[in-house]
Amino acid sequence: MRPSTGWMLAAAMASLFGCGSSDSRSILEPTAGQAARLDLGGQIARVRAGEADRIIAAVPPTDAEWESLRGLAGLRELVLDQGRADDGRATILATLAGLERLVLRDSPLTDVGIQRLLDCRMLRDLNLPQAACTAAGVEALASLPRLRSLRLGGPQLAGLEVCEAVASLPQLRSLHLIDVPIGDDGLAVLERLSGLWNLYLDGAGVSDQAWERYFRACPRVHVHIDQAHHDRDPRGHHHEHSP
Repeated sequence: MRPSTGWMLAAAMASLFGCGSSDSRSILEPTAGQAARLDLGGQIARVRAGEADRIIAAVPPTDAEWESLRGLAGLRELVLDQGRADDGRATILATLAGLERLVLRDSPLTDVGIQRLLDCRMLRDLNLPQAACTAAGVEALASLPRLRSLRLGGPQLAGLEVCEAVASLPQLRSLHLIDVPIGDDGLAVLERLSGLWNLYLDGAGVSDQAWERYFRACPRVHVHIDQAHHDRDPRGHHHEHSP
């Protein structure tokens, strides 16, 4: 049977997100070669000249480079492997009106910083693996109309409250929670994400019984647990084919 359009898109997303990789940095992250491609100042200059629409940097931006990012027209993708972005830097990010993809490692944004990112109305992919936000910050992301992929981790994220916040983002197609202990009850809440294609959970603390219930409720979701397929995932690596 010919795959449906939706599931062909799901397969493409799974490929993009590094399905099968044991490296948690593979989801929405640059390769080392990409990151080393150009110095950050040079990349900013290329975007300003209309020669590029993405910036991928492996070193922390200087204060001057952060200021150079302010209001940078034409920037669609920003990946800072050592962003060190705090809530103050988020005011600069909020001026990037055309930003579609944002990856900020080593960036402890709180709920205040998350609120500022809501000005990036075109944002589609958001990756904050070391955030300092709470469930309230996650819930605020519901106002981003184009958000489809969320990768998130942080010491203040745990339990049912976080899953309730995530469940308020029905537009999500891919979700990765990094070392967020949600437990069985939290996974049950995630069943509400009826449009989800891919679910990645690390350190979730979910029992096999809860996973069995989830797979019955959400048979089309492709699941990775602690960077590996769950052995009860009914789709496994075959999720790209429609039944």
